[in-house]
Amino acid sequence: MPKVMRTQPIKALAFLGLRFLFGRPQHEPLNDKKNVRGTHLRHSPFWGAVLGISISIIPLYIVIFVSNGMIRGITDRYLETKSGHLQAILPFNPSPEQIQNLVRSVSTLPGVTSASLEIDGLGLAASGAGSVSAQIRGMGQSIVHDTGYIRYVRVDSGVLYPNSQNEAVLGRYLARALRVAVGDSVTLITLRNSNGKTMLPKMSVFRVAGIISTGYRELDANWFIIPYETALRILNSHTSYSFLGIKIADPYGPNLDMVRASAAQELRALGFSADADTAVRTWRTTEQGLFQSFMSTRSVLILIMALAVIVAAINLASALTTFVLEHRLEIAILKSYGLSRSQAATIFLIGGTATGSLGILAGSAVGIFISMSINQIIASLQCIFDLYTRTFTPGAHSIALLNPDYYLEHIPINFSWTYPLIIVGVSVFASALVSIIPALKSASIAPSELIRHE
Repeated sequence: MPKVMRTQPIKALAFLGLRFLFGRPQHEPLNDKKNVRGTHLRHSPFWGAVLGISISIIPLYIVIFVSNGMIRGITDRYLETKSGHLQAILPFNPSPEQIQNLVRSVSTLPGVTSASLEIDGLGLAASGAGSVSAQIRGMGQSIVHDTGYIRYVRVDSGVLYPNSQNEAVLGRYLARALRVAVGDSVTLITLRNSNGKTMLPKMSVFRVAGIISTGYRELDANWFIIPYETALRILNSHTSYSFLGIKIADPYGPNLDMVRASAAQELRALGFSADADTAVRTWRTTEQGLFQSFMSTRSVLILIMALAVIVAAINLASALTTFVLEHRLEIAILKSYGLSRSQAATIFLIGGTATGSLGILAGSAVGIFISMSINQIIASLQCIFDLYTRTFTPGAHSIALLNPDYYLEHIPINFSWTYPLIIVGVSVFASALVSIIPALKSASIAPSELIRHE
């Protein structure tokens, strides 16, 4: 018999491990003070460990996919509607001939899809309802042909771009703050350099031609969009800056730096700048602080969820250790029939790893499903909250689960198998790792335990 036991393949040891941990329910007597009244089922405690690991894995997937989707959605909006993929910094008021040559040469560079002029500055927008700071954007009419801009900008009313020099397009929340609609007049106060030393206010009146939104308030809350030529007239080089916004086919790909170098070379050839390193900036530099903040928040959330998975793995180790201590007799019997120390350790190592893997796979399936359906789930919850509000508190304001004041109105989900493979691989390894100590405890049990218990 010992020789037979020692020649058993790994399949037999795996069977013993799973039979030990997930075998049929056992019957225990139910005793009162005097006699036995019956029996009840005692299920394996490892189903609880499976459930605990599954529950701890689900939030990890949701955090990763939802945070990735939010960050990617916000980043895309910034790149396509504000920052551009690259920015070529220009003098405030270059000659028209220089500008035409620059736009033409940059637009024909390999990988470039569009190039448009813009002047950004600050001002004060005022109406009969009050005044609000405004982010002035003097943009060229070519922006209406920019597919990336059109994809993320939604027109609430009016037009996407001003039709004349005295018209403006406002961001949704700027229009709300000023309490204006399409057709109303807005006064824009800017500073002009009158004699090279003194800054004097300049008042310009615009008709609201359109109201737009990107779906993210932090981006477009104070937009005051006017034609490029108008911005040249009312802004100055001390309170604004001019740039050429450049877009390429893949802003996240390896060609970004190559296009940056080529654009910088074109600027230098046309006499705009002699410093190739500062003449053209990529989006990673333009919005560096914002994106670092996003990534830091995401990393902290992932760390918190990872700690929950580690706690679940420790609970698995605790359950496995307790199981070994409670079943020393059965382990001693197996050893008396020839089970070696390494085989005993292998049984519980396989059992613990299988327990963790089962929980990981179940949690991964549920987590991926919830992540991919997060918008539908939020919409369903929103309907339930709205119904509850209308039914029980008619006078109260409805709760917005995705308030566009702080979040995107819709979470874009970009699924990648990289994260599930990493999570499953690391989690299975962690389950095997925490199973080592209980497995070693089972290996240390001697057959003499049988005699001592008897």
